[in-house]
Amino acid sequence: MQRIVCVVLIALAVTSLAGRAAAEEERRLEPVVVTATKIETPAERLGAAVTVITEEDIQLYRWETVGDALRHVPGVDIQQSGGFGKTTAIRIRGAGPQQVQVLVDGVRVKSPTTGSAELTDISIDQIERIEIVRGPQSTIYGSDAIGGVVNIITKRGRGPFAPYASVEFGNYDTHRERAGFSGSAGLFDYSLAGSWFDSGGRSTFEGARGRFSNDETEQGALSTRLGLTLPRDGHIGLSARYTNTASELPFDGSTPTAQSPFFVLDPNAEQFSETLTVALEWTQKPVEWFEVRARYGVFWNWLTFRDPATPDDAEAGNLDLDPVFGGASRSQIDVRRQEAELITAWHAGKWNTLTLGGEYRTESGDVDSTFGGFATVFDKHLNTVSGFIQDELRLFDRLILSGGVRLDDHSRFGSVTTGRASAVVLIRETGTKLRGTWGEGFRAPTINDLFFPQFANPDLKPERSESWDAGFDQRLWRDRVRLGFTYFDNVFRDLIRFIFDPSACPPGNFGCPINVGRARTRGVEVSGAIDLFDTLAVSGGYTYTDSENLTADDPLPRFPRHRYSAGLSWEPIKALSLFAEAQVVSKQFEREPLPSNPGYHRIDVGGAWHIVPRRGAVPALDLTVRVNNVTDEEYMEVLGFPALGINVLAGLQVRY
Repeated sequence: MQRIVCVVLIALAVTSLAGRAAAEEERRLEPVVVTATKIETPAERLGAAVTVITEEDIQLYRWETVGDALRHVPGVDIQQSGGFGKTTAIRIRGAGPQQVQVLVDGVRVKSPTTGSAELTDISIDQIERIEIVRGPQSTIYGSDAIGGVVNIITKRGRGPFAPYASVEFGNYDTHRERAGFSGSAGLFDYSLAGSWFDSGGRSTFEGARGRFSNDETEQGALSTRLGLTLPRDGHIGLSARYTNTASELPFDGSTPTAQSPFFVLDPNAEQFSETLTVALEWTQKPVEWFEVRARYGVFWNWLTFRDPATPDDAEAGNLDLDPVFGGASRSQIDVRRQEAELITAWHAGKWNTLTLGGEYRTESGDVDSTFGGFATVFDKHLNTVSGFIQDELRLFDRLILSGGVRLDDHSRFGSVTTGRASAVVLIRETGTKLRGTWGEGFRAPTINDLFFPQFANPDLKPERSESWDAGFDQRLWRDRVRLGFTYFDNVFRDLIRFIFDPSACPPGNFGCPINVGRARTRGVEVSGAIDLFDTLAVSGGYTYTDSENLTADDPLPRFPRHRYSAGLSWEPIKALSLFAEAQVVSKQFEREPLPSNPGYHRIDVGGAWHIVPRRGAVPALDLTVRVNNVTDEEYMEVLGFPALGINVLAGLQVRY
């Protein structure tokens, strides 16, 4: 471990290329960050490791999904189960998808039944920035923020009316259309966008990797944000996002191998997901020493799964016609979350800020499913009341100390208290920032964990964690070189693990989840970037994650030990911008008896040619292109679900 750290630091100092994601974090960082403290705070005062992805970054790199935008962030693993539209999960610093909080405009978008956020259901339209805070954030966000928090903030209209429209086409019978506008008029601001995406996936492709007959994806999305500026530095805003995704669900149809252990090819399984997120927020700062933020949010998701039994299933070897489990499979899962929050901040000059907050949250899950002749129907609700306090002390414009504590009272398992503390030392003469944090986290059992008939355990307690990290950020050569280093250490206990042991479960159960797991993760995040010229920037990064399941004495599944990334952006002439991205991922342990998922590399390139600049009433015209996996690498981010080969999306955009 120590040798790895030393080697990475030496390589970083010599090459000045480490840290693709921190390049975005440091070079284009917004002046304030909201996610880390729930009030606007200058980034230099934060002890936590924070990355900000801006709207300009999304436009420059032509990212097609939220998952693409997050793939190069230090400490973050994005894993998609196949091609376009397939389920996409996020992991941070050894914390799984259920232990990472994902927000849209401050509203939680994780399913109350599964406990995971589905990144595929979040379109990349109308995103102003994405803030990623790594490390435990339960003192601010309560449950499910063990690994960190991802907050997707939608675009607020500014300036004159500015419409745009684009159309793109690619291989795999892929096309995408987008249109929208934004602006402001007096005290009123507005933005609206819509998009449609359609791809045949492997259903349209025949090649050495085989062909799936059931791989098409369609997605429509609408988003809007309306706001009104109030007197005395106030604003009230309403945002809403709706996504409708229809995706066919094949498995790998090849012969089982170490690279592809699954062999069932389902010719007709399909899934439909509708998601609606609404957020209403009021902010006010009537005097310099006091500000208030109030928020109400609602998250709905309607998830439908259908897998009818047909003769084609028998030919494919599907279990739908198995004599034991026989019959069609279907499920309808409807979930809803409502949350109301009030935050007040009290400022004592330049040296102290005290923040008090309270939240009420209610979650519900309505499940009606049939699998293999077994029917499951239930409708359950959970409520949580929370309160927290945090304080930030600033001394001599160099030392920032902060700490906080939160109490969550859950309607099922009772109360949980979490705390955190951080310290920042600024050495402005050398452009150095030293930082460190300590924090506790927890994950509440889901509705499925507590109530799913014949497979639940109503006596579950929350998972718990204790974590710390320490690192530095360094700027050199008049901020043209930006470096970062973080060491992190996480300990997890009372992890929820499912067992097939009726004797250890409630009466009548086939199996159940219990609090028996223990784990530990530790590692380093190295990041940096260099602006060689005003038109040329290079960057790269490295994340090392050492994970251990202390109960089974195995690594945690689906966490690569090594992840490398690199990036280049170049503007050879004013009308042309180009980029290249690369990542290398080491092999990942899977659950026994499955083999490990082999390591892989992926290289993406693209750019934009500004054919016609905007002149008066004449709109700008851009030619855009992104080519993913240009080396046609055969790999799987999730074992058994092959990623697409080389895929292209190119088109024209008209904008004002």
